[in-house]
Amino acid sequence: MSIKHKVLTASILLAITGTTATALVTAQRDRDAGNAAAGASAQTAATAAAARNAAHAPAARASLEHPFADAAARSGATPAAQLERHPAVERARELLQADKARNAAARGLSGAGADTALAAERYQPRDVIVEADGSEHVRFQRDYRGLPVIGGDLVTHARNGLLTSISKTLDLTLGDGGAAPKPKLSSAQAIADAGVHFAGRFLEQPKSRMVYFAKNNQPTLAFEVTFRGLNKAQRPVHELLYVDAGNGDLLGRDSRIYSAESTEAEGYTITRGKVTITTAKVGAEESDGRGAGYLLRDDKRGGGSTHNTGGTVVDLIFGGGDFSAPAMFDADNIWGNEQMTNIERTGVEAHYGVARTWDYYKKFYDRVGIFGDGVGVQSFVNVTFSYFGIFDLGGTNAFWDGDAKRMVYGNGDFGVSNPVVAIDVAGHEMSHGVTQATSGLLYSGDAGGLNEATSDIHGTLVEFFDNSPKDPPDYLIGENVNLDGTPLRYMFKPSLDTDAAGNGSFDCYPAAGFTEEDPHYTSGVGNHFFYLLAEGQKVPKSHRKTVLASDLVCNGATGLKGLTPTVAGQIWYRANTLYLTSQSSYPDARVATQTAAQDLVDRGLLKASAVKTVACAWEAVNVGLPEGSDAARCKQ
Repeated sequence: MSIKHKVLTASILLAITGTTATALVTAQRDRDAGNAAAGASAQTAATAAAARNAAHAPAARASLEHPFADAAARSGATPAAQLERHPAVERARELLQADKARNAAARGLSGAGADTALAAERYQPRDVIVEADGSEHVRFQRDYRGLPVIGGDLVTHARNGLLTSISKTLDLTLGDGGAAPKPKLSSAQAIADAGVHFAGRFLEQPKSRMVYFAKNNQPTLAFEVTFRGLNKAQRPVHELLYVDAGNGDLLGRDSRIYSAESTEAEGYTITRGKVTITTAKVGAEESDGRGAGYLLRDDKRGGGSTHNTGGTVVDLIFGGGDFSAPAMFDADNIWGNEQMTNIERTGVEAHYGVARTWDYYKKFYDRVGIFGDGVGVQSFVNVTFSYFGIFDLGGTNAFWDGDAKRMVYGNGDFGVSNPVVAIDVAGHEMSHGVTQATSGLLYSGDAGGLNEATSDIHGTLVEFFDNSPKDPPDYLIGENVNLDGTPLRYMFKPSLDTDAAGNGSFDCYPAAGFTEEDPHYTSGVGNHFFYLLAEGQKVPKSHRKTVLASDLVCNGATGLKGLTPTVAGQIWYRANTLYLTSQSSYPDARVATQTAAQDLVDRGLLKASAVKTVACAWEAVNVGLPEGSDAARCKQ
C-alpha cells in the first residue's frame, strides 16, 4: 500500500475515532495539476478582487488628514468601528443635545436637573450617509439610564451644520436621570410571563435582558425575552417579547425573521441542469447586511440552509474550519448559471439534494427531518480537507458531522473531480444522521459496514426518488463525483472498485466476519444484498458485456428474484430503525430484515414469499443466521 493510499485510507477511517463522518475520497489525484490549479485560482481571485476594488473606489482617497474621504453615499459604507469618529456623527450628536436642551428649557428644566436628565440619554450610531450635496443622515440607537431603549431609535437629518429634521416614531419625556430602578420581577418570572405569548416550541433556552420600552413616550423598565423555536408550520421563529418589569404585562413584541416567506426559484446544478428549489425571501435585516433578497434556506423543510465557506480547511483528524458563513444570498432569486465554475451551482446542487432527501424520507417513511423533529439541516459547501495539518487531501470528500449535525461538502479537485454534492452523496451523508438517531450503529467491524451500507442504500433510493433524466437512477455510488465517471462504489458487484493494490469492497461475507477493515469496503456485503433484494440476479445494462449473472452471487445460486427498490428500502429502513442496535453484525442484520419483512407480511403489505426472498438474498452473499436462530432459510 502506498504512502498516499495509506493517508487517504486513514482519512476514510476517521469515523472510527468518534465522529459519524464518511469520507468519499478518490485514491487517484494529480497533485501537480491540483497545485497548478490552486495557483491559477489564487491569481484569478486576486485579479477579480482588484477589479472589484477599482470598480468601487471613490474619487477621493482617505488619508490621515481626511480619514472619511471615501465614505460613500449609501447605507453601511462606513465600518462600524469608525462610526463613532465620523464627523457627521459628531455633528449630529451635538445637534441632538442642543435640540434636547431647548426642549428641556421649554418644559422649565434648567441647571443641574437639566444636566442630569440630559446625561441620562446616550446616542449610539448605527449608520451614516453623506450625500453629494452635503446632506448628512445619521441613524442612532438610544440608551437611557445605561439601558437600551426599544423603540427609541431615530435618524437625524442635517445640512450645512443645521438640523433640518429628526425621523422618529417615539421620543422620551425627560425624567430625573440617575440609575435605572430595580425590577420587581425576576428574570425567570419574566420568561414565564412572556412564554404565555409565544406560540411555538423551543429549540434553545430562552434568554432575557433588562431594557426600557418606549411606550407612550415614557421609558418603561422591561425585560426583553428572546425565544427561538419552530411554529406550527415548522418554520423558524426568532421572537423578542417585552414584558413590564413591574407586573409582567406584555408591552410589545418583535420578530427577527423579517418578511421571510418560502418561494420557488430556479437554479443551475452541476449534474441535473436547471432545477426548482425552495428559497426564503428576506428583508435587509435578515441578510447580514446584504440587502433585501433571497437566502438559500428552505423554510418548508425545517429551515435547512446552504452556506458557502469560501474554501475553509477542515482537518480530518483535528477538525476545525470556519463554519460561521451565513446562508448563501442572491438578490434576484435566479441561482447560478451554466458555467461549471459558478459557486452557486454547487450550493444549488447541495440544497436540492437536501430537499429531495427530506422529501424521500417523508414520503416513504413518514420521517420529518433527519432526527424526526422537523428541523432542517445546515449544509456547508466549498470545503477543502487536510490530514494532520500536513497532507493536502483536496476537496474530493464529503461528510456528515454528527456532533454539529451538519453536512460538509468538498469543493472537488481540479481536473479530477466535481464538487462532492451529487444527490446520492447528499442522501448518503444525511442518512448517517438517521442512523445516528436510530440504531446508532458503530463505525467499526460489521456494524461499520452496515452503517455505510445504510447510507449507500438510502442515497441510491433518493436518486431513484428524484428520477432525473439528466442523471438516470442506478446502483452506482458517487458516479458524478469523478470527472472520468468512475463510481466510488458499485452495489451490484462491489469488488469492481478494487484498485491496483488490491484494496476494494467485499462481495461476500467472510466466515470470521469483519474487525478492522474499512467500513467503506465492508459495506459491500450490505450493498450487494440490497441490490439482489431489489433487482434480483439481473446484470445492469451498463455492465452486461463484462459481468455475468453468476458473478452477482457468492453461493452459485441462479434465478434470484427481487422485490423492487421501494419494497427493499422499506424493509431495510424498518430493520435499521426498529431492530438493529449499535453493535449489530451482518447475521443480526439478516434476522432484522427478515423480521421487518415478516412485519410487512403480517400487515398485509407483502406476500408471504417476501421473507424467503430476503433470506435468499442474504445467503447469496454468504451471510448466515446467528447460531441458534430459527429464522427462515432460503431452502428449508
